[in-house]
Amino acid sequence: MKKLFMTLPLLLLGGGLHASEQTASIDSLIDEMNKISRLAEKVKLNEPYQPYIVTVYHGREMERIGVTNLKEALELVPGVDMATDNVDNKRAIFRGSNPYAYGQSRLFIDGIDVDDLFTDGYDGYLSMPIEMIKRIEVTRGPGSVSDGYNAYAGSIRVITYAEKGLRSDLNEGRIVVKGGAYSYEMGGFLKNYQNGDFSLHTQFYYQRDHKFLPAGPDALATGFYGAPNIALSRNGEAPLWMKNHMLQLTMGYKDVTVRAGSLYYEKGSAYGLNGALPEPNDHVKGPQSYAEADYHPTTGAWELHVKAGWKDSEFKSYAHLLPAGFVAGPGIVYDDGFYGEHEAKLRRFYQTSYGDYSGFGSHRFSMGYYLDYTQTYKVVTRTTDKYGGTGIVDYSKSEPFTDPDASMRTKRLFLQDRFSYNENLSMQAGLNVEKVTRMKTQYNPRLSIVYQSDDHNIYKAIYSRSSRTPSWQELFTINNHARVGNLDLDPETVNAFEAAYIRKMGVDAFLQLNLFYLLNDKQIDNNNQEHQYRNASDSKIYGAEVECKTPIGLNDTLYMNYSYVYGQENGDDPLANSARHMAKGYYLHQFNDALDLALVGKYVGSKTRMKGDNRPKLDSYTTLDVTLGFHDNDDLNIRLSVQNIFDADVRYPSVPHSYVNDYPQEGRHLMITLTKGF
Repeated sequence: MKKLFMTLPLLLLGGGLHASEQTASIDSLIDEMNKISRLAEKVKLNEPYQPYIVTVYHGREMERIGVTNLKEALELVPGVDMATDNVDNKRAIFRGSNPYAYGQSRLFIDGIDVDDLFTDGYDGYLSMPIEMIKRIEVTRGPGSVSDGYNAYAGSIRVITYAEKGLRSDLNEGRIVVKGGAYSYEMGGFLKNYQNGDFSLHTQFYYQRDHKFLPAGPDALATGFYGAPNIALSRNGEAPLWMKNHMLQLTMGYKDVTVRAGSLYYEKGSAYGLNGALPEPNDHVKGPQSYAEADYHPTTGAWELHVKAGWKDSEFKSYAHLLPAGFVAGPGIVYDDGFYGEHEAKLRRFYQTSYGDYSGFGSHRFSMGYYLDYTQTYKVVTRTTDKYGGTGIVDYSKSEPFTDPDASMRTKRLFLQDRFSYNENLSMQAGLNVEKVTRMKTQYNPRLSIVYQSDDHNIYKAIYSRSSRTPSWQELFTINNHARVGNLDLDPETVNAFEAAYIRKMGVDAFLQLNLFYLLNDKQIDNNNQEHQYRNASDSKIYGAEVECKTPIGLNDTLYMNYSYVYGQENGDDPLANSARHMAKGYYLHQFNDALDLALVGKYVGSKTRMKGDNRPKLDSYTTLDVTLGFHDNDDLNIRLSVQNIFDADVRYPSVPHSYVNDYPQEGRHLMITLTKGF
């Protein structure tokens, strides 16, 4: 009946075609309409009907409002703030959960987990140009990932233009060129190609800048390295420059898809690996490569995925770590300072299989397993002679900075059932079981209910638990007084209770209210005298998020959100380094079909220091960005953006005994972007 209904329009309009031509046209239309139906279902699941708290941003709209890269898009998400460290390894902080840890959220690009293997961070991908991104799906809360992964505080899914959509998207191509402040320059392209059952997506970008920002006094001024070294403290220009390029390939043939990527990321040493202001050319590198093969047949009521892949991840640092004249101890003075070259290469192999089964009434079962093996395969530690004070010594064998023989295995089993009781009510229950080398087995359940009272009102209630395995850096760092690994660490855990109400006001208009309560246990940091990573704190966090998007007339769009986060650590200590209030949004006005103007505003409230840190609160800040855009019918787009137009003083918090005045960020700066479709 469905096929007959879909073919009637062609039968009525195709009277002039031969029978064979009619059949071919009908089959082609049915194929396209089935694709549209599946795509619509995916969009439905990815937005208000999904049993998670999710925000979706579309790349083209982010471009129009002047967003430059992935980091700037994430800064718009309700409840999400940014933090950094002494080497400017940035990370997204969800709802105030442990700003000292990496790996609390996970980044997936076209379904592949791209967090680096050493710190569990994804700083190298935060500068990914927005023009390379089709859609960003940000899920807040731990219950967002069930296909073999645990997402502790949230997950970020980046979907590129490799995603198969309608036939008109299949051969899309694009060129991007950018330039701006700090001598920033960028060039890139993307191209989709399809021929029958074969498809190929490729994209590449290259970018660099020459950013230096005033910083200091550095950590030596605090007396952390002893009274004799206080006088060596410096103020100056922190090297925050970067060089970054990435190549991605996605090839598909029938039921097989192969994805591969290679990221090169080099940047200045920022505020110094040991907290001493570095030299201009000191740098850190974080290259990464990955490849994955995915066999995904559909057999009857089964949709299967059988995947296997590998990932190589490197950490490299070349820096003048401590200044000339540094006193390391009685009789040990580094007359020329302390130089360090540190390199760690890690490799992971993984295999996962899972399937969806929809042949049992109104249930949709998902089940599968995930296995991986990670190991260190190269460690280099070359520094100034630690005991003589002069000359360079290779400590790679005798005193490596990370365990050269470290390895870990991860095993996960996962099961999930999504049950549609009727058209208005659906429920989901799932369980991830995880066993990691040296760790206790973790059992992470999730339960959610979604109720749609009518076409406009949706209600959600969610409980989920998740765990975060300590990172390689937290476990295996050795022979380093500033960071001390700990093999006795337990995974961090969180129990999350969430509720949401969504009011749909149109195709792309909505109002969403979220309430959450988080119980975080065994939070990891190294803020202690020994600088050893420990399960140091517990926290209770609760709050609310309000998000709204609506058209205003025919030519204007308003998006805004507000989040409130309040919490306590270890009983009654205030939640540290977390803004209690944040408000964000944008306003887009179209003058005509070719010209538009966008305003983007962000307010981030003040932040209380951690217990024992006597510095005053970190001040709040408000920024405003302005973008003027031009586009024509030939898919030529030109945008001029002025970001932080009022030159607000934006700073990310530093930990105690480091930079007293925290980590300054960009002031007012200019960006011009040109894109051309082909």
